[in-house]
Amino acid sequence: MNKIKSLWNKVRHTAIFKAFVIWIVVVIVLVFMVDKLLMPAFAGAFASTGKVPNLEGLSEKAAETALTEAGFKFEWVKEGRYSSQVPAGMVLVQMPKAGRTAKIGRTVRLTKSLGLRKVIIPDLRGKSQKQADISLVRAGLVNGGTIQGAHQSIPRGAVIRTIPLAGDTVRVGDTVKVVISAGATTGRVLLPNFEGILMDEVYPQMDRLGFKVGSVKRQKSEDGARPGSVIETSPKYGDYLKPGARVNFIIAD
Repeated sequence: MNKIKSLWNKVRHTAIFKAFVIWIVVVIVLVFMVDKLLMPAFAGAFASTGKVPNLEGLSEKAAETALTEAGFKFEWVKEGRYSSQVPAGMVLVQMPKAGRTAKIGRTVRLTKSLGLRKVIIPDLRGKSQKQADISLVRAGLVNGGTIQGAHQSIPRGAVIRTIPLAGDTVRVGDTVKVVISAGATTGRVLLPNFEGILMDEVYPQMDRLGFKVGSVKRQKSEDGARPGSVIETSPKYGDYLKPGARVNFIIAD
C-alpha cells in the first residue's frame, strides 16, 4: 500500500501528469462554452424578437409596410381563399398569427381573400319548381321567389328562365328569381326564333318587338353556321317577355 502511495506521489508531480490535468480542464471548459454559448448563438437564442402585428383585413401595401416596420419579412401565398367577411384583395390569413413572439427577420406568410365565391347560375329551364329550388341550393344561391310567365311549349308549372339569366356569373348567396310558366301573357310579347339569322338583321326586329339587345358573344359553330348568324339566345325563343327585356345573343364567329 505504501508503495502505491509513493508511486502516485511521484506521478502527480511529473510534468506529464500536470499537462494531462490541464488538458482535461481545457476540454471541459471548451465543451461548456460550445454547449452554453456557441450553440445557442448559432441557433439564434440571442437574436432579438418581436410580436407579429395583426394584418388580417389589411390591404397588400398596408400589410407589407406593417411587417417591414416591425422588422419582419413577408411572403404571399399564391392561392387565395374565398371569404364572406374579408373583402377581396385583403389579408385573410397570416402565419405566424398576430400577437405571436417571433425572431426579427422571420418571414410571415400571407394569404389574400378572394371575396365571396362566384358561381354560374344553372339552367333551370323545363324543371319543376321543386327541382329548381334544389339546384339553386346546391349552387349556393337563394330562391328570391317566383314570377308568373308564359311559354309556347313549356308546360304550366315548369321553369321558363331565371332572373338573372342562366349562365350569368353571380356571388354565392345571391338571390335568383324563377319565372314559372303559368299562362300569363298579358302585356308580354313572344320572343321569336332568331337562330340562323344574321345579327345585322336581328337589330331592327328587336326594335320592332320592343326588346333590347344585351351581350353579343362570338363562338365557333360546329354546325357550319354562317359567320355573324345567331346560334343561341338567352332567354330562348318561345318565351313571352315584357317590353324592354334584355336578350343576350351568341353568334357564329
